[in-house]
Amino acid sequence: MASDIRASSEPSLAGVRAIDPVEPRLSWLVRLSWMVCAMPELLKSFAWDTFVLFFYAQVVGLHGGLIGMAIAIIIAFDTIVDPWIGALSDRLQSARFGRRHSLMFAAILPYMVGIALVFSPPQGMSQMMILSWLLGFGLLARCGISFWTVPSYAMGGELSRDADERRLIAVLRNVGNQLVILVVPIVAFGLFFVQSGAFPKPQLDPAPYPLFGLFVSFLGGALMLVGGIGTYRRARIIERTNAPEMVVAADNRGASLFGAFLHAIRITPNIGRLLLVAFLVLFTSSLVNQMSLHLATYFWELDATWTPRLLIAGILGSLLAMALAPAFTRAIGSRRAMMAGLCGYFLVQACAIILPLAGLSPAAGTAAIGAFIFCCRFAGGICYALYVVPFNIVTYDIGDEHEANTGRPAQGIVASFMFIGLQVGGGVVALLAGSFLGLIDFPTQLPVDQMPGDKVAALAWFVLSLIVVAGGAMAWLVGTFRIDHGKRPAIVG
Repeated sequence: MASDIRASSEPSLAGVRAIDPVEPRLSWLVRLSWMVCAMPELLKSFAWDTFVLFFYAQVVGLHGGLIGMAIAIIIAFDTIVDPWIGALSDRLQSARFGRRHSLMFAAILPYMVGIALVFSPPQGMSQMMILSWLLGFGLLARCGISFWTVPSYAMGGELSRDADERRLIAVLRNVGNQLVILVVPIVAFGLFFVQSGAFPKPQLDPAPYPLFGLFVSFLGGALMLVGGIGTYRRARIIERTNAPEMVVAADNRGASLFGAFLHAIRITPNIGRLLLVAFLVLFTSSLVNQMSLHLATYFWELDATWTPRLLIAGILGSLLAMALAPAFTRAIGSRRAMMAGLCGYFLVQACAIILPLAGLSPAAGTAAIGAFIFCCRFAGGICYALYVVPFNIVTYDIGDEHEANTGRPAQGIVASFMFIGLQVGGGVVALLAGSFLGLIDFPTQLPVDQMPGDKVAALAWFVLSLIVVAGGAMAWLVGTFRIDHGKRPAIVG
């Protein structure tokens, strides 16, 4: 399998076990629990990316520039916290529930409180008070769940070093991701955002948002408990087995996080490439997600039946492709699989905007445009799945490579660097989108039929231009990964 990473120099294998005594195959209980571990982050991300920008801009009425600034600050702070969490999780010793699960369990309550209150701002607040509310509880929710996501993702790289098992782990993680974000829009538009005479576009109704926030809060907390308990025993066995060598090999120089970040990229250059790939992919994915309700409401003018279908179309495509992704990756190699998936993903996302702008698609507000956008998103979901499975495999291989280069646990710090790219990508989108809405003075709390056409067209061109730029950069960057069939045995063997 061509998913292994070529280092710039031969690594020192000091501190890395020559033979892993832990059974490489996982039980289905552990596999399914690991799949559940992946769900809370995507639950948060879907709810945040899809609803927060739209809710605060079009329903609450917070100025677009302030929204962009608030979300950018939240994600910048989250980005600073992630590598610290990764390093802490790698080096944490003698914690009550182990170096991964101690942080994971500590994340549950802050996340639940923060995400619930993000969707429940009191009425009658000033712009600055709304901004403060979003900043405070947004930070609590996003930084709180980072204590879950970074160590849980790192744990996935440690559950097994067997190549076939890792492919299955990567698939299950993404199946979990897709299942949770398939359920959320169905529940959201089936129970909370229901069409009424007063609100034919139910996402413009302020009443359902607090209850929706509670749903996301309690579902996320329940998934964390189930996933954490189900993986706890396996993770503790691995930590106890590998602890002696890793403790001896650990570097206690206490370098700054920024210095550690630069040092990691210098000795394992693929970490820098991983961060940039994660940034560009999440930049585009967040762009599509964060602007979906704006485009669905004002550009495509989808009705209450097609809007939730739009939100689940990509997930349905991804679920279909998950079964094909491992064989696809084995057949053409990780790098080519990533490039093929990404090129298809960017192409269909661009077509969903450029064809309506050119008058080459069905008219806005019709069932035909809903079906057309559904097909574009479905195809995009297939392409995304063909990318993301090899991407996760490569991420774990880079963690192995960095562990070999440093002689200490590295899945946590590598996972945190990947999440830096993800967080920054989402943050830049929020800043740009919010600022653009403010710059063009995009109207808030206005019925769809009164929205100026030039404002809607400007928004569509804005989204399209960012997709094209990010797609071009991604096509170049993925080609810089160095894949080597023979490296992996030296890393894990």
